[in-house]
Amino acid sequence: MTDILMHPLIWPILAVLLLGAVAYVLSRPLPGVCRVLALAGAILALIGVLGLTGRAGLAQGWDWLNAGEGFALRLELAVTPLGLLVGGAAAGFALLVGLYSIPALAGTLWEGRFHAYLLWALAGSLIVALAGNLLVLLVGWETVTLMLFLLVNQGRAGAKAGAAKAYGMLGFADACLLLGIALLCSLPGGTGNLSLSAAPKVLSQVGAVGYAAYVLIFLAALAKAGGIPLHTWIPSIAEKTRTPVLAMLPAAADKLLGIYLLALLALRMFRPDGAMRAVMMVVGAVTVLAAVLMAMVQHNLKRLLSFHAVSQVGYMVLGIGTGTLIGAIGGLLHMLNHAIYKSDLFLMSGSIRRATGTDEIEDMGGLARLMPVTFVSGLVAALAISGVPPLNGFVSKWLVYQGTMEVGARGLAMACLTVAVFGSALTLASFVKVMHSAFLAPAPTGAAWTAKPVRENVLMAAPMVVLAAACVLLGLWPQLAINGAIAPFVASGTAGGQALSGAATLNAGTIGLWNPSQATVLIALGMAIGLGLVWIATRKAKVRVIRPFLAGEVPQADDGRFRVPGTAYYETVAKLPGLGGLLRTGQEGAMDLYHWSGKYGQTLVNVFSAQHTGLLGLYVAWAIVGLAAVLAYLLVVAPG
Repeated sequence: MTDILMHPLIWPILAVLLLGAVAYVLSRPLPGVCRVLALAGAILALIGVLGLTGRAGLAQGWDWLNAGEGFALRLELAVTPLGLLVGGAAAGFALLVGLYSIPALAGTLWEGRFHAYLLWALAGSLIVALAGNLLVLLVGWETVTLMLFLLVNQGRAGAKAGAAKAYGMLGFADACLLLGIALLCSLPGGTGNLSLSAAPKVLSQVGAVGYAAYVLIFLAALAKAGGIPLHTWIPSIAEKTRTPVLAMLPAAADKLLGIYLLALLALRMFRPDGAMRAVMMVVGAVTVLAAVLMAMVQHNLKRLLSFHAVSQVGYMVLGIGTGTLIGAIGGLLHMLNHAIYKSDLFLMSGSIRRATGTDEIEDMGGLARLMPVTFVSGLVAALAISGVPPLNGFVSKWLVYQGTMEVGARGLAMACLTVAVFGSALTLASFVKVMHSAFLAPAPTGAAWTAKPVRENVLMAAPMVVLAAACVLLGLWPQLAINGAIAPFVASGTAGGQALSGAATLNAGTIGLWNPSQATVLIALGMAIGLGLVWIATRKAKVRVIRPFLAGEVPQADDGRFRVPGTAYYETVAKLPGLGGLLRTGQEGAMDLYHWSGKYGQTLVNVFSAQHTGLLGLYVAWAIVGLAAVLAYLLVVAPG
């Protein structure tokens, strides 16, 4: 037993679970100890994952239930390159969020429980990352879903409704995953189909049951990652949920786990046909464009960031859906990149709220000088999510673009490519609004933070600096993630029969057709030349400084300053014919499956409730009708 508990695949999970249990017990009397336990658990998890590096193929399993006739359930853990990347990233985010939460949550009633739930969410993420079959993956998957509900439920006033919605939608996703697992067991091979190391099945050869299993698992992955149309739980929880929760789960862990399952589905478990790949590409493109348009018209910073979190999922789904080697690599790299810069952006929003007391963009301003570290870190993350070279977001988007261009269906490929590039431009435009409004625009007249500035806390600033540095590092040397984890995973799937088209050069200098080192030198050289010309011009000529012409507009501040609120940006987008109407209906829940299921589900419930009259004769009649239907099936349909 001791040998099993100390197995390198098992002890990190058990250690984190145990520390979480201790933190839960001490949550009320000793919240300070819970902080230390959370950091210790994240460090132990990170050490455990790093200790597995280079041990791909290591596995540990034991039989749980053997009912005979090909039905045997086996609990299995295994090491894969991409699984280590997901597990290591989850541990790293937990460590950074744990540091950030020390000052951010200090003195709150539920601070201790936050650290306990954080550890259990990390344990669930490790279980998913190290799962050797779908049964084990389901256990970790459910654990993370439950922790999300508990963490969101302890947010500000009004958070309970968002928590219920998130749990309802993710519960639906979990049910889809469970049903997909059951359908896999009904295919030839039985429970052996649950193994993540089994040979991939050709989707076109497994019939309707195989297609149903594929679609169900795809829906589960899409809901967890937050892709359209199962995305609305993320914007619903954004406004009332505490920042550390958003930075750890919707921004990082849920994205990692959802796209990891999608990669397993499309690259390991099945060989999708052209039609299913086309569906994935369309879903990805629609997610990119629809969510970024919704983000542009948001006035609440956290809600805006949540729609961008949804939009970026589209690039991941599009890349994997291309069925090309370089597209799949780009989609998986974007999974990691997005978790990095989106976590940074959510932490930035938390620091802004701490300084200003608001999440409303129009009520912000003047923070660049007061919070320089937050400003620079947030700017790097904003440029990264917008796909500006040479940061990490550009590299992964470039690979997705190139993979899309290699798709055989040229019309579909060009349409998806156009949408993806346009979506990236709209993302940049949206973050121009955010960075200007929060940091560069004058503060509102009488703003409290201008009279008594809130100083940046080191423990809150340090995680943002680390994440911003990671954006730069993976932008300059994306091979660190690609050659170390992503390419081996994709290549192992190809070796197992998952034929991907296209080719990618993965040497030390070039990723596809992109050379980050060379491009960075050229960009730096161009900026240096430009700055040099500006310096020469200002040295040789007198510069006239005057008040800018405002075209007759009246200053909006009492002290005569001209201030443009952030909400004035892109107002015309919401007023465009057709598009404006779509955005308004989207704001009202037209794309929200949870809203529609609740509306029509309640109608169905009312219909059935009306049949409960209390009359025994009516109940007997219903029983006879049901018995007749069962007999008709057994006598007519079943024999055929």
